[in-house]
Amino acid sequence: MKFTQAVKMATKSILTNKMRSFLTMLGIIIGISSVIVMIAIGSGSKQAITSAIQSMGTNLITVNLTGNKAASLTEEDIAKLKSDSSIKAVAPQVSGSVTAKAGTNSYSTSVEASTPEYEEIRDIHAALGRFISQDDVDNRYQVVDVGIEVLQNIYPDMKASEYDSLIGQNLALNGTNFKIVGILESKGTSSSGSNDNRVIMPLSTAERFLKSNDVKTYYVGAKTEADVSQASTALNLFLLQKYSNDSSQFRVLSQSQLLETSSQTSDTMAMMLGGIASISLIVGGIGIMNIMLVSVIERTREIGIRQAVGAKRKDIMLQFLIEAMFISLVGGIIGVLLAVAINLILPSFINQAVIMSPSIALAAFLFSAVVGIVFGIYPASKASKLKPIDALNYE
Repeated sequence: MKFTQAVKMATKSILTNKMRSFLTMLGIIIGISSVIVMIAIGSGSKQAITSAIQSMGTNLITVNLTGNKAASLTEEDIAKLKSDSSIKAVAPQVSGSVTAKAGTNSYSTSVEASTPEYEEIRDIHAALGRFISQDDVDNRYQVVDVGIEVLQNIYPDMKASEYDSLIGQNLALNGTNFKIVGILESKGTSSSGSNDNRVIMPLSTAERFLKSNDVKTYYVGAKTEADVSQASTALNLFLLQKYSNDSSQFRVLSQSQLLETSSQTSDTMAMMLGGIASISLIVGGIGIMNIMLVSVIERTREIGIRQAVGAKRKDIMLQFLIEAMFISLVGGIIGVLLAVAINLILPSFINQAVIMSPSIALAAFLFSAVVGIVFGIYPASKASKLKPIDALNYE
């Protein structure tokens, strides 16, 4: 029997039972679309995390004092670090949460307290007014730079073009008045949340306001991207000396290390999601096998008649194998199209990019073809092994 003839017979058989064929395809459709969409979500998350990290600056190094016995760095320590040829600036940071209030409107926001170097190291600038100054730090002035989101919530009726009128006005934080000296540039949102929901104040002011002078986080700016490795080494050596060679008291993390770690985590998560979704493909394959076995039983007499008129075992096997592959491939095509549609719609619901990879879509489709072959072999083999006399006598 010619291959084209086998295809025509397989197609006719499938179209004869349209609903059953569609329900059989459904497992493949769900499996293919799930694999593609899950990996696309993972890729989108990876891109969002990478962008957020890169937006902090490629020269950024973060120092966290993790041990309970790790005392904060002194001004002398910071001055010594800044004298290193690879280090451009060091900015200590303390943080907390406060409630900002204007009139009857209030909004919960985060406080980031630091020194003027924080502006350059973290690439955070004032769009209106100015950033906190060394004079503010030296004199413990109660001044703040405010994020756009905070203003939008406590001044809901004010237009963005009117925000410059707020410079010099008071803002109540936990009931204490602070003078607004700057409106921060909008940074948008990232995987960690909004970057515009914050206020920045002088470190010395925050130590009194937040009742905490225990600084555990320091941001260090290397002079150039090429100096990051040397700066990280200098920081580790300095901190080892300061904390008596106890590396458990601190952690030094550069942006390149953070990018590498987040990339590995995101890749692992994407593969895990894809693996979980692939299980539905296997289930779909089992469904194909089940329906094909039912089809063999239903068409036993047809198989006997074909054998009686000269059909060979390979002809019977080829027909049933083509039917299984046809169901799997059509289901794969529909699954890919469904995944494309979902990936186009999904970003508006989850507020992040969804990156569909053509190679992943192709791999998933080819895998569906393999599933059709693997799970179609047994039913096809069983059909081809039927004895003509038994098949013709089957009721």
